[in-house]
Amino acid sequence: MLLQSLDNIDEALLLELCEEGCPESQTLEFKSKIPGKLDQDKHEICKDVVALANADGGDLVYGINEKDGIAESIAGISIEPADAAIRRINQVLDAGIEPRIHGLRIQQILVSEGYVLILRVPSSYDSPHCIRTKNNRRFVMRNDTGVVDMSFDQIRGAFDRTATLAEQARRFIANRRKLIADGQAPVSLISGPQMVVHLVPISGLAGRETVELKPIHDRFFTEFIEYNWHGGSRVYNIDGLLIHSADKEENGYYAYNQIFRNGSLEGVKLGGALEKNLQGNEKAIVWSSNMSVFFYYSIKKFIKSVKVWGFAGPALLGVSIVNVKGYELQVSNSFHPRRHPKKADRQHLVPSEVWLEDIGTADIDSIIRPLLDTMWQAFGFERCLDYNDATGEFDARL
Repeated sequence: MLLQSLDNIDEALLLELCEEGCPESQTLEFKSKIPGKLDQDKHEICKDVVALANADGGDLVYGINEKDGIAESIAGISIEPADAAIRRINQVLDAGIEPRIHGLRIQQILVSEGYVLILRVPSSYDSPHCIRTKNNRRFVMRNDTGVVDMSFDQIRGAFDRTATLAEQARRFIANRRKLIADGQAPVSLISGPQMVVHLVPISGLAGRETVELKPIHDRFFTEFIEYNWHGGSRVYNIDGLLIHSADKEENGYYAYNQIFRNGSLEGVKLGGALEKNLQGNEKAIVWSSNMSVFFYYSIKKFIKSVKVWGFAGPALLGVSIVNVKGYELQVSNSFHPRRHPKKADRQHLVPSEVWLEDIGTADIDSIIRPLLDTMWQAFGFERCLDYNDATGEFDARL
């Protein structure tokens, strides 16, 4: 695989590869021409892409002459407009590969006599993938500079790898949730129910991707500070970068976001308190609008962030409220004449985690609303009341 980001590759770099005699490898292959429109050409590109996805990923570079596996010269492509070629290749891959490979990219590089196409294939976490031709399925993988059929043990191992990583993600979320509930968060928190969001990209767990923390620490940490934190700060820690609310209260901080080095994200915020009514009676309440806003915008922010950091493929999303038993959901009088009498019946409210097939194409709103409905239902309501009945859009009561 070429080490550079696709956006940073230009003709000068391709000329340098040719002049230095860059060799093909298990993650890099040069081809002088783009795939044709015959069935055998379609089968060939599907085979090449599947082979990379089922191994360590890599780049297929179309428009480079090679000899004995060594890049020799640029062979600019001009027989078909680049946009049309990219569209056609994507259609071939969608029709010929099962399951679909998430995070695959095709980049056009303009050169003196046309263009070069680079097809970047991620090491897949939905593997094993197969080439689909009529009623046949063929599993292949890259081996050195060639393509070989996968053995039964290799196919089984690929299935096991995906399942194992998913289970690791679930254990990670469960362990982190327990630490927060037990008062062992990375900062001391104000006492009360804590709202928690986790997003775990599977590629990060596998060690394929990491987050560059310094730019976030120096410039972008404010993106993780909410308006009602009244400011905030950040500090490196053993896990990565911790961004917390402003001045510490007497008994702890109001909220924080933890960015892990492997791309996982954790957001925690105080969700309720013991409050006295006009009669002086103390009641344990969860702030409904704060709950909806926190979950909605944290999930959106987390998914957007990991995409910007370059993560692709599947991820596991989890939300919860810990230490909430006996608390009621406070809803404004415009929606309900009084606080709903149903109290949280367990110590921690933990809906099932959501498996995102592809971070890049996830329909975020369709993911968030069922989670919010579930959290409201835990307090006896039919659904989340922070969605507009007429439009179906999120419209929080602030």
